[in-house]
Amino acid sequence: MNEINRIDYGPLNKYQWLIIISSSFSMLIYGLVLALPSISTTWSFVPQNYYVYIFLSIPIGTIIGNIVIGRLADTKGRKNMFILTLLLYGLGSLIVLVSNNFLVLILGLLISQIGLGGEMPTLLTYLSEMIPIKYREIVLIFTTNIANVGVLIGGIISLKAGLLSIEQERFYYLISLIASISLMLVFRLMVPESLRWEIKKKKEIGKRVKIEQLWFKIYFLTSLIIATALTYALLALTIGPYLFPKLTSILLVIYNLGESIGGFISLGIIKRIGTKFFAVFSYMGGFIVMIFVVIDYIFAKNVLQLFLALLFINGLFGEFAWAARVSLEPVIFPTNFRSTGIAISRLLPYILYAASIFYAASFDVMQYLIYNIILWGIGGLASILWYVYGVETINKKLEDINKE
Repeated sequence: MNEINRIDYGPLNKYQWLIIISSSFSMLIYGLVLALPSISTTWSFVPQNYYVYIFLSIPIGTIIGNIVIGRLADTKGRKNMFILTLLLYGLGSLIVLVSNNFLVLILGLLISQIGLGGEMPTLLTYLSEMIPIKYREIVLIFTTNIANVGVLIGGIISLKAGLLSIEQERFYYLISLIASISLMLVFRLMVPESLRWEIKKKKEIGKRVKIEQLWFKIYFLTSLIIATALTYALLALTIGPYLFPKLTSILLVIYNLGESIGGFISLGIIKRIGTKFFAVFSYMGGFIVMIFVVIDYIFAKNVLQLFLALLFINGLFGEFAWAARVSLEPVIFPTNFRSTGIAISRLLPYILYAASIFYAASFDVMQYLIYNIILWGIGGLASILWYVYGVETINKKLEDINKE
C-alpha cells in the first residue's frame, strides 16, 4: 500500500513523465489512424457505393478490439495489451496505405480499428492507475484530447491545397506513421506494468467480479458513450462524407478544431467544479445547443453553413462531454474489472453506431438534427442521475471510489 500511496500522493517521477509523454504521443497516432477511413474515401480506387463498408469498419473493429483486448488487459496485463494494440493498428495502417484495391483496404481498416478499439480501454485504465490523484483528470483529458490533434493533422494533410497527389499524400502519411509507431514501440517497452494490476492479480486470482453491483455504472457510461460516439462519429466521420463527399477533409478539420479547443478549456474547469457537475454541464449543454441549432435551421436554411457551424459547436461540447466521460470511465470500476467495464459500456453504443450508418443516412437535415437532440438527451438524463446517485471522484483514491 505504501507503493500505491507514493503513486497517488507523490510528485511525478521519471516513469510517470514517460507514461504521460508516451500516452500523448500514442493519442496523436490514434488520431492519425482514426482519420484513415474518411480520408480513404477520396482515393480513386474506392467506389462511392462502397463507402458504407469503409464506415462499417469503424464500429465493427472497435467492438472486437474493445471486448477482446479490453478483457485481456484485466487478465493478462495493461502493458502486454499496449504492445498488442500498437502492433495491430500499425500493421493495419501499413496495409491501408499500400493498398491498391478495395478488399485489401477494408482488411487494413478492420485490423487498424481493432487495434484502436483495444487501445482506449487499456490506456484509460493504465493512466488512472499510474498517475497521482491531483493530476489524474488533467492527464486523462489532456492525453486523449491529443487524438483530436492527430485527426486534425490527418485532415490538413488530406486537404493538400492542390499541392499533393493522392500517392504523395499516402506516402507522407505512411512515413509519418512508420516513424511514430517505431518510436512508440520503444516507449511502450520502457514503461512499467501497472502496480495496482500486479498487486490485484496476486491477491485475487480466480475471484469472480460481482457484475450485478456495477449495472448502474455501466448504464451511466453507456448513455454517455451513446451521446458522444453517435454524435461525433456520425456527424464528422459518417454522415458528413455522405452529405458532402467532396468536403471530407474540411469536415474533419473544422470538427476537430472545435474538439481540440474544447479539450483545453476542459482542463481548466473540471477540477474546480467536479466531475459530477461537469458531466451535467457538458451533456445538458450539448442538448441545449442542439435545440438552438434546430431553431436556427427553421429560420435560416443554408444547409452547408449550418452543418459546418454545427460541426464546430458540437466539437466544443463534444469534447466537454468526452472529457467528462474519460475522467469517469476508468475510475468508477474496480481494478480487476476496470478495462472490462469500459469495454462493456462501449458495446451497445457501437452496435447502434453500426446500425445508424444505414438508418441515419437517409435522414433529411431536420430529422438529423432531431436525432442529435435525442442522443444528447440520453446523455443529459444519465448525467443528471449520476449527479444525484453517483459518486464524486475528484481527489479520491481509486480504492475509495470503488470500496476495494
